[in-house]
Amino acid sequence: MRDGLYKVVFTTPRGSGVGVLAIQGGKVRGGDSRTYYVGTFNESNGQVTAHVKVDLHTNTTFMSSVFGIDRVNITLAGSAQGDRAQLTGTAAEVPGVTFRAVLTRLAD
Repeated sequence: MRDGLYKVVFTTPRGSGVGVLAIQGGKVRGGDSRTYYVGTFNESNGQVTAHVKVDLHTNTTFMSSVFGIDRVNITLAGSAQGDRAQLTGTAAEVPGVTFRAVLTRLAD
């Protein structure tokens, strides 16, 4: 996968959401309307791993986390083909809740 700006669509059994990610030089930076994401990203031969910290930037009463808590550390693995990746992972803070994410490249 190339460095660039990506849309991320994510789901857990507790809900779903959409955000944006900038992937550059193995680092991930991004967010949505209530949380921000920072972490690392590695792709080799179509296999992807990522470690992402999610934290609250704006507390809103009408939105909630797809994990049920605001601060989590997600470990992800999956596959990439071209400018799209599909990953699955979990957050150590919420055992047993599976997180799925689909990344689609938007721009450089």
